[in-house]
Amino acid sequence: MKINTNILGVAKMAWVAGDRLQGGKYTIEKELGRGRFGITYLVRNRNGDRFVIKTLNDDLLNSLNQLERERLKTMFLREALKLQKCKHKYIVEVVDSFEEADCLCLLMEYVNEVSLADLRPPTLSEPEALRYIQQIGEALIVVHENELIHRDVHPGNILLRKREGQLEAVLIDFGLALDFDHILTTSRTKETSDGFTPPELYAKGTITRAYSDIYSLAATLYRLLTGRIPVDAVKRKVDGEHLVSPKEFNDQISPRVNRAILAGMQLDPKQRPQSMREWLDLLGLIGETPQLVPNVPPQPNPINWTHVIAAIAAIGALLSGIAALIPIITSSSSNSPSHSPSPSSSKTP
Repeated sequence: MKINTNILGVAKMAWVAGDRLQGGKYTIEKELGRGRFGITYLVRNRNGDRFVIKTLNDDLLNSLNQLERERLKTMFLREALKLQKCKHKYIVEVVDSFEEADCLCLLMEYVNEVSLADLRPPTLSEPEALRYIQQIGEALIVVHENELIHRDVHPGNILLRKREGQLEAVLIDFGLALDFDHILTTSRTKETSDGFTPPELYAKGTITRAYSDIYSLAATLYRLLTGRIPVDAVKRKVDGEHLVSPKEFNDQISPRVNRAILAGMQLDPKQRPQSMREWLDLLGLIGETPQLVPNVPPQPNPINWTHVIAAIAAIGALLSGIAALIPIITSSSSNSPSHSPSPSSSKTP
């Protein structure tokens, strides 16, 4: 462990490769990255299994006053509880939480080090992009059902995990997740992602809803299909900058998807879809398996000729059996004393 002192005299800590945590239970391999709030490390346990440890960014802590520092620590602790409530295959799993040298730590599954922001080239085909958006959208439905929002959806917070030979998207970094009815009482401009944060999250006293995550996921789809980060919401709202339609950058984008992106990125939250399910429907995505709803009449189900031939053979065998029984039935009926009289004998004299 490397400990320095900054100009304010506040202790600053950073873990380096080889440092052992929890009495040697976990060994630091390397630092994976630093965000506005946290630092993540790749670690191994005694069995050689890899995990990710996330702790608060000491640079940020040193820049805050005591009240703000405590608030951030509280948010960090709540992140673990929120993630435990939001169980979904496309949400990173929290394995454990602990304290190490007065630092709060979250132990999470190791997914990968590649995010949607790292894609080269930066654009995807529409079906591939929609598959990732479908997965994250379904994950966010679970988040919203728990009356939480993520608040920081963007390509860098969506990792790619390989499972059964296919890549799938996994949502990470719930450090900004807040209750739906939590009113923001301080400026949040340092907690935004340019191009992906909706305008309402820049303002004080904002009550957040699912439509905020919808804006961010729509902006993420914009980036995946065009390779461009959309113009920032503040520049659109304050400076009047125009949001270029994604189809103007990529004419392969279907009209339906183009309209859904623009609907999700409306500046007025009331003009956006109000639920993630509603927005996914606009994209034409249904159920767990992403698929485009076709704009052509449904085709009839193909005929299973194996079943037809088998049915014809069964009916033929049945008719043959009935034909074989007819002479026996006829003979038996003619010799029976109880058969009905003929029409001529039944006439009244």
